[in-house]
Parts: sequence; C-alpha cells; structure tokens
Amino acid sequence: MTSSTSNIEAVARDICSRQLARHGAHGVELAADVDRYWHCVAAEMEAGWVDDDGNLIPAPDHDEGLRAYRDWCQRHPESRPN
Repeated sequence: MTSSTSNIEAVARDICSRQLARHGAHGVELAADVDRYWHCVAAEMEAGWVDDDGNLIPAPDHDEGLRAYRDWCQRHPESRPN
C-alpha cells in the first residue's frame, strides 16, 4: 500500500464520499451513506482492488469482494457502527 493509505479509514471515506456524490447524494444523506459504506471501500483497498483515486484495478468478482469485506469486518470489528 502507498503511504496515503496509512490512515485507511480517512482515505476510504474520501473515496466513498466522492463516489456517492457523483450519484447525487449530498448533505446529511451523503454523510450517513459514507458511514454505512466506507468499510466496503477500505476492504477493497486492502485487497489491492481500489487505488487511492477509487479506481478498481482490476475489478474483482462478486465473491472475492464479499470475502474481502468479511475479512475486513472480522479484523476490524471496532470500525463497524453498532
């Protein structure tokens, strides 16, 4: 990983925010959606499937993505909302 991913939560939240904003989310709705989905972006980043700009490299298949997300949640239970 690059040095910009040393704080993976901040980077993942930023990528997630930019991606969701492109689809029209804003304000409180955007903040709530970022809280809900940044973990998915973080898992993809740790798996090496998303770069610092949010681009998929290469696009993983659905099952691989789910495995990466479950692995992230298992290793970082404190990062999930209650």
